[in-house]
Amino acid sequence: MNERLYSYTTGFCERCRSLVSARVLQRDGAVWLETLCPEHGDAQALISSDPDWFEASRHYVKSGQIPFALGNQDFGGCPDSCGLCPEHRQHTCLPVVEITSACNLRCPVCLKPQDGDFGMSAGQFRHALTRLMAYEGSVPLLNLSGGEPTLHPEFPEFLRICHEMDVMQVSVSTNGLALHANAELRRLFRETGTVVSLQFDGFRPDTWLRLRGRDLSGMKRELIEMLEAEGVRYSLVATVARGVNEDEIAAIADFFFASKALSLMFQPVAIIGAAHGNFDGGQRLAIDDVVRELQKCRHIKEGDFNPLPCSHPGCFALSYYFQIDEDRFYSLKDFLGKETFLEVIANRTLPGLDREGHEAIRERIYSFWSAADSVADNKQVLARIKSILCELEGSCFSPKAAFDVGSTVLRSVFIHGFMDAATFDLGRVMKCCNHYVQPDGRLFPICSHNVTGCVSVLKKEVSAQPDSTPAA
Repeated sequence: MNERLYSYTTGFCERCRSLVSARVLQRDGAVWLETLCPEHGDAQALISSDPDWFEASRHYVKSGQIPFALGNQDFGGCPDSCGLCPEHRQHTCLPVVEITSACNLRCPVCLKPQDGDFGMSAGQFRHALTRLMAYEGSVPLLNLSGGEPTLHPEFPEFLRICHEMDVMQVSVSTNGLALHANAELRRLFRETGTVVSLQFDGFRPDTWLRLRGRDLSGMKRELIEMLEAEGVRYSLVATVARGVNEDEIAAIADFFFASKALSLMFQPVAIIGAAHGNFDGGQRLAIDDVVRELQKCRHIKEGDFNPLPCSHPGCFALSYYFQIDEDRFYSLKDFLGKETFLEVIANRTLPGLDREGHEAIRERIYSFWSAADSVADNKQVLARIKSILCELEGSCFSPKAAFDVGSTVLRSVFIHGFMDAATFDLGRVMKCCNHYVQPDGRLFPICSHNVTGCVSVLKKEVSAQPDSTPAA
């Protein structure tokens, strides 16, 4: 047996639900996380199918950006001290607020256990957002999740609070059932500029039956047509599993590039929550498995994807594309060059929303335009770049204006590798930049909460408290 040891870390025993010693190693052409429980023995889980991808991804790590404030000043062990604590190594790039546990589907692949009765009040939400502002200084992007967030009785009030507190862009993770049935709800999204983050797992009825318990293929296509006709911004999110729909990954990407969607997110199945018992470890897809399938899409080529530098390299991979015309796309990494590209996307959810990233992109546009002779026979590219240059003119930088311009010219493709108990790596948790915002204002890495189960206890405690808005 051929083995190569990469590192030691701390993992999680699925049987006794305890933190245990673990190691990351290459064995027989793949990379595994091996946990070493003194009571229940060794176990292993796939974290990369391609050792070359895994080794290259370790070179994309950038220094973290520490928040302005912490939710927990004391450290008494990870992850129990979270909130975030002084040992955490990254700020919040994309905060997620679960506002309700109510849902109108029972998806076999859901990350949540599908029990409990939780609903965040508007007062709790305002307090949580106030604390988040104190941690980060500003909140460019915020995701509302659940459950099915559109079922919350105060959902319009949540969007109003976001606008009042200057959240630049709100997205809502949704199965789309309520949006499909309710034109007034779609109008609310359009009028508030809220992005519909729509589950979109493929095209075959059996894909939907396996992942969502119902054939939603026709409804999803109808809803997308409605959103485009009515001018509602939307993005697509696909859960993918080996033996279910990994052969649809390229087709989903082709559909995305032909649509008006802002972004596309792939989420390989994590064997946790409702998915535990409905799926097994053999159905996990590593990030590099998804990248390999994406390269079958005619707009994506080898080398387009790399890990998000600010998080752990096993968490995210991504690529951005300039839309030149209706059917032509140009890689942002090719445009900026690898080093500038990495600087622009490090510690940010979207490129160009801060002044430094904005200036880097604008300067590259200027240099590209001034070197027109070096890209002869590429008049469409140059014409598109000139139009972008005109939109970015002006001495006053505005993140909102940069986002509005970016949403019309940039397409983004992400891959988010959620951890489950078998793949849990404490080193990844400490670099996490994707956090659940709790009603009391604390922040928790998503995978830590999903795996350890402490989030359900916290929600019961908060729901039992009187509905009031604590002082910030």
